[in-house]
Amino acid sequence: MEKEIYFTEKQYLGLNFFSIIIRTVIAVFCFVAYYWSENPNPVYTDIGNFRIGSYPAKEIPKSGEIFFLMGNAILMFSIILIFIKHIKISITNDYIIIERLWSKSKIKIDIGTINYVKKIDVGNVYLQRPVFNLHKKDNIKFYTNGDEAVELVDKGNTRYFIGTNKSGEFALVIEKLMKNSSK
Repeated sequence: MEKEIYFTEKQYLGLNFFSIIIRTVIAVFCFVAYYWSENPNPVYTDIGNFRIGSYPAKEIPKSGEIFFLMGNAILMFSIILIFIKHIKISITNDYIIIERLWSKSKIKIDIGTINYVKKIDVGNVYLQRPVFNLHKKDNIKFYTNGDEAVELVDKGNTRYFIGTNKSGEFALVIEKLMKNSSK
């Protein structure tokens, strides 16, 4: 018998804000190093007699071009990551199924064991990194991107934090299925 799917969401690695910031900072560093290699003279400023010396890697041939290529490679990699799925969340009659990118890893959470469901705010989204099945004490976390999540507590007092961009819809579907399973 095929299970009916009530909710589904795919989350992509390239949309995680923390990762975007890190890759952008590294790419900007590469482009600044390239610019500095093309203009290797010392720079003097009027602000507190601040001085930036000349380009330190003059002896290394084509070092500026290498930085330029690295910066472009990082930007291309960032664009490709936008299309790479990290996790897929599905809700059927009996289970919440969380599948991981490129692997057979699949987590099934039985809806019949859930006691509590709540839509929550993730908090500081800028410092959240993508995680899959991260265990800390009695908490299990699944997150890719966004500033919303759903907190589930099962009968064994295990808390599941599932990051989603549709937390309201996710929580409503779970509450509805919990009521149906208790009848």
